[in-house]
Amino acid sequence: MAGDTGINLLVGSESRLDNLVFKSRLVNTLGFARQLVSYKHFLVDGKKVNIPSYKIEPGQIISLKKEKMKENKLIKSNLEQNLKIPSYISFDKQKLTITYLRYPTAEELSKDIDPSLIVE
Repeated sequence: MAGDTGINLLVGSESRLDNLVFKSRLVNTLGFARQLVSYKHFLVDGKKVNIPSYKIEPGQIISLKKEKMKENKLIKSNLEQNLKIPSYISFDKQKLTITYLRYPTAEELSKDIDPSLIVE
């Protein structure tokens, strides 16, 4: 990607499979998202993926592989909460699918991180 290297690094981090599962609020921790991805509980565009750092492109759809995971107590608990989901992600609570709509803008990324310090 062309542009600011620090911002591109942050956008790349936001585009990881485990991070998008976490940001969808399907699970409550990034560690749990990584574990579920590693144990092959998710499909990307219908294909099994078990690499947490797998880069998702805009337009790709992430879905739960097994119906029984929809009954998981932790997942059900998170679904009952009305947590804010970033605008660059679409989450269908009925089908439990996550659609990566677009790359996040610099303004949508974490305010706690100074991208210029990453590059230096």
